[in-house]
Amino acid sequence: MRCAGRGAAMIFRQFIHYDLGCGSYLVGDEDAGVAAVIDPKLDVEDYLAMASYMGVRIEHILETHNHADHVSGHGRLASNDGRDDPHQPAGRAGLPARAVRRRWELELGCVTIRALHTPGHRPSTPRLR
Repeated sequence: MRCAGRGAAMIFRQFIHYDLGCGSYLVGDEDAGVAAVIDPKLDVEDYLAMASYMGVRIEHILETHNHADHVSGHGRLASNDGRDDPHQPAGRAGLPARAVRRRWELELGCVTIRALHTPGHRPSTPRLR
């Protein structure tokens, strides 16, 4: 895909979960028709509805850290239409995962997501190497 010389139709939609005190995101490239969900809540219908409305496929699920305060919806998204295995930080046992290191990147069409270590959300967040 050629990205130089044109701006991507970037998708960045935030979903606030007031009852949980946290948020999740749908990020992607509308022109390329691809997206990722970051830190999904258990009820995944909002992401599926927004992806359908935007005309994109959810091809990746990203977990930024272990979610002791709520149950993640990554399993539901991963099993929906054969979507990709979830990406998540190293150190989460028992789930299919790819280790994410500092400056790891994911290309979604002409939109690039880069992993940066941002400590402070919770003490047990593993440091990206």
